Order: sequence, then C-alpha cells, then structure tokens
Amino acid sequence: MIKKKISKSLTPIQAVIVLLLLGGALYFIGDPFHPTTTHDVNKSKLRSGKKDTSIVATITNDDGDDSTAADVVKTEEKVEDEGSRIFTFELSNLKDGKSGTIKIRTRPSWAKLGAEHFHKLIDDYGFYDECRFFRVVPNFIVQFGINGDPKIQSKAKKVAIKDDEVKETNARGTLTFATSGPNTRTTQLFINTNTNGNKFLDKQGFSPFAEVIEGMEYVDQINDMYKEKPQQGMIQNKGNAYLTKEFPELSFISKEQRSS
Repeated sequence: MIKKKISKSLTPIQAVIVLLLLGGALYFIGDPFHPTTTHDVNKSKLRSGKKDTSIVATITNDDGDDSTAADVVKTEEKVEDEGSRIFTFELSNLKDGKSGTIKIRTRPSWAKLGAEHFHKLIDDYGFYDECRFFRVVPNFIVQFGINGDPKIQSKAKKVAIKDDEVKETNARGTLTFATSGPNTRTTQLFINTNTNGNKFLDKQGFSPFAEVIEGMEYVDQINDMYKEKPQQGMIQNKGNAYLTKEFPELSFISKEQRSS
C-alpha cells in the first residue's frame, strides 16, 4: 500500500534540525570530490617503497614551517657528505694533443681518511700539479700521483695513512689510493675506467674516496700508448725529468684548482 504524500511543510525549527543532521552525515562520510589528502598520498608512496620524483610533497613541521621533500633529501645529502669538496683538474696532452677539464668530488662518507689525506696533499703542496699518468691500462685504470719534483715526493710519501673500510664499490669514475699492502696509502691514486667497474678490487681492500662528477670522457682520452712501461722507481728518483725525456706523450694534470 502506497503511503499518501505528506503535504505538511516543515516548521523552521524542524528545518534547522534536518540541516544539522545532513551536515553531520557529510562530515563522517567525507567530501566525495576530495577523497585523499596529501598526507594519505605520502603514506601510500612509503608503503610502495618506490621513489616518485614526479610529485614534490609538502611537509609541515611542528613549528608551522613548510618545507619540501626535495629539501629534506638535500639536507640528508649534506649531512652524509659533510666535509666533501670539489676539485678541478685540467688534463693536457690527451690523445691527438687535446685537453680537457674534469671535476672531482671527494666523499668522506665513503672513506674519511682517504678523503682527508687527499685534501691535505693538495692544500699543503698543490701536489698533483704536473703529475703524469704513468700507468694506463685500457678499460681498467689510469694511475698517477708521483710528484714531478723528487724532493716533494720524498717528503710526502713518508706519511702513510691507515686503511678505510670499503663502503663503496670501485665503480667506473671513482678514485682510490694505490697501496703496497695494509696501511700503506701515500700519494698514488687511480681512476677506475672499466665500463662495468672493478668490483673485485673491493675484496682486496681498495676503498674509493672520491668520484669524477664531470669530464669522464676526458679521462677516457688519457694517452695509453706506453701502458705500464714507465718505471716507478725512476719516477721517484728523477721525477718529471725522466718522464718527459723517455715518455714525452704522457698525459698529465696541467693545473689543479680547489673549487670548494
């Protein structure tokens, strides 16, 4: 049986009560046009475990200041790389007589002792100016770090630093100190050039402390015609006088600059 339509109008008080009841229902149900808040989106991303760089989420701190997720990442990177510095090396006498510039960033968070020692060598001596790349093995490493002045080399190599724990793999473009055994790092370095990295060096205790952040294409142009022919003992004793006479086409660092 169909009920008769109610024709009686609502009184003003009844109308107010109805509106209040409808408003409460919408509050608990939620706004159908804005079902998800920014906070909900952030929680969803965290659960997925994937980093979405297409959206920069807004984070409100307890003190009311606004910052972005990108700001948080930058802050974390700054803390992680505290003490990091950037150096610029100008490379000369590359293949076909070319030259180029590379930028190196030290990473104390990878190997603190190695990074600090590198800083000191440059700050105290400008050590790598005019250093030749005396050992170049294609798709493996380029090695340098014997000063062209035997007097400076003799003094600097007396300071050997302890080994760092290997925290970062010897990937292409990383810089690592050469050694002659445990706790023997002094001045010689190599840049890993293998396309696939030299991971096997990790197990041998070689700890990268820096990386080439610009100009790796110029590292690839370092002259490899002499391979491993230059004798390290002769370089130690005679310096660049020996190298420029016997191996005139060696690539070298013509200028080093501290960017920060």
